[in-house]
Amino acid sequence: MQNIEKPGKKVAVRVIVSIKDKSIRIRTLLSGVIKAGDELVVDDETTGEAYPVQVSSIEVGDKRKDSAPVDEIKTIWARAIEEVVVKIAISHRETTESIEMKVPGDREFIIGEKIKVDSRELKIIRIKIRDSGFKSRKGVAVKASDIKRIYAESGVREPRRFSKAGERIVIKKRESVWSLKNKKTD
Repeated sequence: MQNIEKPGKKVAVRVIVSIKDKSIRIRTLLSGVIKAGDELVVDDETTGEAYPVQVSSIEVGDKRKDSAPVDEIKTIWARAIEEVVVKIAISHRETTESIEMKVPGDREFIIGEKIKVDSRELKIIRIKIRDSGFKSRKGVAVKASDIKRIYAESGVREPRRFSKAGERIVIKKRESVWSLKNKKTD
C-alpha cells in the first residue's frame, strides 16, 4: 500500500516580496514546512495576483531561521523570480563596464556560452552565485534567479599602443582612493 501524505492545514502567512527595487506585502495560505531557498508561488488573497518567489529568510518570533512549520512563521521574506535583472561585468583590459539585462528567472546561463546583449556578443567567463561562491568551470549552467553577477569578456581587444619611438605604452592601473588616503607620507 502506498503511503500518501495528507496535505497539512493551510495557514495565512505574511510574505514580503522584493520585486526589483520595491517590496510588497502579501497574505497567502501555505501549509507544511518552509525552508530558505524554497521556490513557491504565492497568491495575494486580496488582489488575486500570483508571484513565483524564492524564500530568502523566515522570521519566527524575533529570530530568523532556515526552516519552520507554517503555523510558527511570523513573516516569510522572499524575492520575485519570474523576471530578474542579471548584472553583467564586462572586462576591457584595465577597465570594467557594468550592464544589466532583464531575463526570465528560470533562464540558464552556461559558462563559456556566448550571449547577445544590446547587439553585443559577450562570452561568459564566470558567475557569482547569490549567497555562495563562484562558478568558473566551462559548461556549468546556473539559473538566472540564482545569479548575483556574470563576468564576461567582450571579445573586442583594445589595440596595443606604441609611442613615436616604437616602444609599447603600458597603461598602469590607478591606485584605489582608499590606498591613497592611507598611504604614509614622509
